[in-house]
Amino acid sequence: MSGQVEVPPVMVIVSIISHEDQLKESTCIPLESRFGKVDLISPLYPFDLSDYYEKEMGPLLSRRWYCFSKLWDASELAEWKCFCESIENNYLDRKGNRKVNIDPGYLDYGKLVLASFKSAPDKIYMGRGIWAHTCLRYGHGSFKAPDHSFPDFKDGRFNDFMLEARRLYRKMLR
Repeated sequence: MSGQVEVPPVMVIVSIISHEDQLKESTCIPLESRFGKVDLISPLYPFDLSDYYEKEMGPLLSRRWYCFSKLWDASELAEWKCFCESIENNYLDRKGNRKVNIDPGYLDYGKLVLASFKSAPDKIYMGRGIWAHTCLRYGHGSFKAPDHSFPDFKDGRFNDFMLEARRLYRKMLR
């Protein structure tokens, strides 16, 4: 018999890309006011497999992941993206370019999903001009990137951190 099922809450996870490490830390203050304290922080990962943000944000970009202590309803993903955009807009340069890219998402038992303002055939529309993008899938003890994912997801560099985040998520659900 089909019907609605209870959906467990998810761990909010946020990717912050910038060339300014201090900026990554200062943007965490409003994120913590919204999502709860940061429970887990990744190492810095070079954003070196794409030049997508370089024209806007400059060279030598890096990414850091932040996992938050409070569990949330995944249906709020579009709201999270709008909130993060407002933070990005507080850090524009004189030309109106972003100095930081903040992508909220969630981790559950089976996947990492990030919110995006960009449409693509593999993304699911969430409303308010926002799409959900499954960037990593969990199976057989590790995370793997689907074919449509970004190069830095495909090369496996985030796997150890995401496994650690998944272990934390399991503890939070207990």
